[in-house]
Amino acid sequence: NDKLLEHNSNNFLAGVHFGEQVLGIALLDMSTGEFFVAEGDTEYIDKLLQSLKPAEVIFQRSSQKYFKETFGTKFYTYTLESWIFDEAFATESLLKHFQTHSLKGFGIEDMHCGIVAAGAVLHYLKDTEHPNLQHITAIQRIEREDYLWMDRFTIRNLELLNSGAENGNTLLKVLDNTVSPMGARLLKRWTVLPLKTLKKINERLNLVEYLIKETDTRKNLHQLIKQCGDVERLVSKIPLKKINPREVLQIAKGLQQCEAIKNSCENTSNDYLKRLGDSLNPCKYILDKIIKEVNEN
Repeated sequence: NDKLLEHNSNNFLAGVHFGEQVLGIALLDMSTGEFFVAEGDTEYIDKLLQSLKPAEVIFQRSSQKYFKETFGTKFYTYTLESWIFDEAFATESLLKHFQTHSLKGFGIEDMHCGIVAAGAVLHYLKDTEHPNLQHITAIQRIEREDYLWMDRFTIRNLELLNSGAENGNTLLKVLDNTVSPMGARLLKRWTVLPLKTLKKINERLNLVEYLIKETDTRKNLHQLIKQCGDVERLVSKIPLKKINPREVLQIAKGLQQCEAIKNSCENTSNDYLKRLGDSLNPCKYILDKIIKEVNEN
């Protein structure tokens, strides 16, 4: 529900599966359709849980004591029967959901524990009367090598997201000049998952430098993104059948801005920005249809 969601934070449901050698974790934000999966040792899974702070964690009933001993008692948890944590069952659930013949296209086919965790998450949602999940169209892996992993003490002591003092400043507060809820959520994730690959870091920094110098491009993009609204969360209200006509019009408005953002990016001299613009899809057909069908009054 909108009133319960924080606009600048993801609302993740996490599934954890305890394998023999490694643990698998899946994180799904139903309000945006983002679905992530990762695998690693207990320390790595702990870092992911601390960084992405899921609203609820589900796992196998028999692992209750182990979960509390390993990850503490700060998470809201829910336990499920052990038959749900079966790889064949999980794989079938995912293939059926994504309507594909294999998970190769998502690059997760070798993440056996991660697949089990993801399957459990989907099962739990269907079990709790959430059958409309058509907006979850992809699942991506979080690569351990791509990010610098910080433990909870580091995150706390660097005051990245929370400050020890009341109303104290945090790094995120200082950095966050985003103009859309989508940007705010992304920035928060970037703050706790810093990049490690030099090429990607430089690409990001060069684009920041470019936008500081090119004031017209920056102001233009600023305006356009601001008018988009929270397209990400609005779109996911469609399969949930919770969207109202005014919100449908806001999606159309967002798509119009999307087209303008695409053109603006493609007419710049920065390669990274051009690539970002190229990946945008303004969904012309849907945009025209909404404008034609819905009368603003």
